[in-house]
Amino acid sequence: MFIAIPSIFSCGSGGEADTQNTIVNNVPISYSYSPPSGKSIDNCVAKSDRANWQEDFINSELDISKWSFDEGCNNNGGGCNGNNEYQNYTLNDSDNLFIENGFLKIQPIYEINTGSDNVTQNYTSAKIMTKDKFPIDINSRVTICFKLPEGTGLWPAVWMLPFDNSPWPSGGEIDLIEAKGRSYPIDGSPGQSNIISSAVHFGTQWPDHKYIVNEFYSSIENNYQDFFHSVTLIFQNNKIDIYVNDETTPHLSVDPSIYPLNQYAYPFNRQYYLIINVAVGGNFDSGRVEPSEICIDSSCSNFIDNPDKKRLIIDWIEYEKLY
Repeated sequence: MFIAIPSIFSCGSGGEADTQNTIVNNVPISYSYSPPSGKSIDNCVAKSDRANWQEDFINSELDISKWSFDEGCNNNGGGCNGNNEYQNYTLNDSDNLFIENGFLKIQPIYEINTGSDNVTQNYTSAKIMTKDKFPIDINSRVTICFKLPEGTGLWPAVWMLPFDNSPWPSGGEIDLIEAKGRSYPIDGSPGQSNIISSAVHFGTQWPDHKYIVNEFYSSIENNYQDFFHSVTLIFQNNKIDIYVNDETTPHLSVDPSIYPLNQYAYPFNRQYYLIINVAVGGNFDSGRVEPSEICIDSSCSNFIDNPDKKRLIIDWIEYEKLY
């Protein structure tokens, strides 16, 4: 059983029907999302035979025609990567990112590292993106089958930024999934193994930044750290819907009428690029991090019985143009 939790900025649109009417070349088009029947693995929806691009990670190396690596700390004035994070991203380092048995795996490591921008951090991790290589168009579907890492301070995410490099936040940001790695209560806050969130960010110039976010709960017995789940973005003109697994109602639904988005120019009618990463620490979980819960080397020898427990694992990604 899954429960959608209302966001602090959402106006409750998650319960709307998943049918969108739009205009293409002055012709009304109606699109209704129907999840494919069956499962690919655990809770993930079945793969489609209509995908324009499908990434199954069957090769031992990442497809560099679609993907590139981010690198370093990227201190933009808001701390590393804008969120006071504790990791340096590494460039094509198989210690942090590798493909194994048809799965993409991203593994943060507790190790001192000086990045390409000469910032020394106590952790390394990986961040890949389709920036400048493969745009996500309006009127498309993106589905990802994933399993999340466990560990206090781990911050896995699948998200999108403008392909035209429009500045943040005025260009918009779409977060398909974000999650906190801690699996047990801390400081009165509940464990997070069964919680993911999806969000959109917008505004004018920083610090004028707003967001709309909804959390989505699984059962503890079918959580995101022990089982695969899928997230699907239906990305249309003036409409964003995000679904988990084979749910037929989006847990996050956004259009230009939603407050406070209706106070701004709607930024999302543009191409975006896809990003997959695991951060360590930072603002998302109030700076919490526990080094003993994170891999200490490339073989994750401190969790040798189950190293995958500490890794973001992606089974497959699909991209489909809807019309």
